[in-house]
Amino acid sequence: MQQVVRTKQQQKTRLAFMNAFVRLVIDRGFDQITVTDIANEADYGRWAFYQYFDSKEAIAWAAFEYWMMQLDQSLVQAVIHLEHPRREYESWRLIFRAFYEQRSFLTRLDSLRVSIWRERAKDLLIGQFLQHLNSGQFALMEGVRPEIAARLYVAAFMELLDYWGSQPDAGDYESLVDEFFIFIFNQAPPKT
Repeated sequence: MQQVVRTKQQQKTRLAFMNAFVRLVIDRGFDQITVTDIANEADYGRWAFYQYFDSKEAIAWAAFEYWMMQLDQSLVQAVIHLEHPRREYESWRLIFRAFYEQRSFLTRLDSLRVSIWRERAKDLLIGQFLQHLNSGQFALMEGVRPEIAARLYVAAFMELLDYWGSQPDAGDYESLVDEFFIFIFNQAPPKT
């Protein structure tokens, strides 16, 4: 991921485009909006849009990546003081709740769900989690190399999210977190 240095105004404009994009996707779905729609919703022109993003797909990725980075930072701060395995359990509660709260956006990405975008999302999540495992912020699958543990964790997590999205009666996010914890650690979840 290439880091680009932006002024505060550029960051504000870029965020305005991403927020406009999210609102439109929730309202209409990804396939039903255009770059012009996004620019109009953000109250900027198409020319300004293309100063920040190459395409509608690029802004979708930027919005997802931004959201995931914000989520990652906030959850680490929220659970870093906890002991293992409660730290992992509470982080999953925050992650599942965040995905639950964003489901109206994530489920409306239509054609992106089956594209290379999913692979990029998987790679981003593996990278984030591997960094946490290597730094010792989280522990997972004792005796399994972090590179393998991160991949297994992300694959299971993404499959569970897919299942949850397609089966509304699968349970609430709290019950899924409990089952995910049992699956990963083979023990009962910590008492809240």
